[in-house]
Amino acid sequence: MEAAVIGALAAIFGLALGRFWDARSELKRWRRDQRIRVYEQFASVHYEVREAMRVLALTEPGTSEADVAEHRVRALGADWNRAMVAVWLHGSEPVTGAIHNLDQELYRLLEVVRSRRLSWEEFRDQRAAVSGSLEAYVEAVREELKRPRLTVSLTTVTRGN
Repeated sequence: MEAAVIGALAAIFGLALGRFWDARSELKRWRRDQRIRVYEQFASVHYEVREAMRVLALTEPGTSEADVAEHRVRALGADWNRAMVAVWLHGSEPVTGAIHNLDQELYRLLEVVRSRRLSWEEFRDQRAAVSGSLEAYVEAVREELKRPRLTVSLTTVTRGN
């Protein structure tokens, strides 16, 4: 009888321990999935903002086209801020540091594209620091997720003579 009670208690303890372990593992997976989701969303918003800035950069300041393009950039700014806050809430310290740098470089680019019309080549040169900051962000994310370093570079540009 005593052996049966000990066996039953051991089974109940095993079930409780297993359930605790499952819940803990599921929470870790959920947190990782959340981080991946917000990291991907942030990168997506980055490209939307960068494209809107490209359009603004290629328009003549003071024109109605420039006003429309700047309005589009500002409207996307809300999405940018939302994506940044999501990373702040779910991201690691290295990743949040990387988006801080990216945000500063993007703001610097915005000041340039608002001030004058750029050629495509000038815009590409002006956005180089933004692309470098995006690479740093991607590397911080990959390191956090224990992914190997990339051999691809966004800032490497081949120029013809």
